[in-house]
Amino acid sequence: MKSAIILFFSLLLAYLPFSRTPDYFDSEISSAIIIKKGSAVLASFKEEGKTYYIPLPAKKFQSKTGQRVEIIYELNQPEHAKLNQAWNYWLVPSELAFALGIFIVLLGVAYATTHRPDPSALAEQLEYKKENTGKYN
Repeated sequence: MKSAIILFFSLLLAYLPFSRTPDYFDSEISSAIIIKKGSAVLASFKEEGKTYYIPLPAKKFQSKTGQRVEIIYELNQPEHAKLNQAWNYWLVPSELAFALGIFIVLLGVAYATTHRPDPSALAEQLEYKKENTGKYN
């Protein structure tokens, strides 16, 4: 069980940097300013003279109007920029739920195959006696 958990998290951590959109390795990291437009809270940044806006959760960022946040975006698609933060860039809720579901299914399969052996296979294992062989045979 411990090795399965370690393997799961190590594979998940290896997967994350290569699966992000915008791509972590080919993107630019910049700062944007939090503004309020009507009832919407947005992060505003400029790229090549054009202003782009990223919608932000109003409850979390409404009190932070005028402050700067770090964003990540690809130069060829700045309109798809995202906040450079752990939640919703590195850890996406739907992706985590799917990975956890797969993990639970695989643990169930592993448990079912190892904890309910066939009676004949169990008897064969109990009757097994190791051959007495020499040291170098």
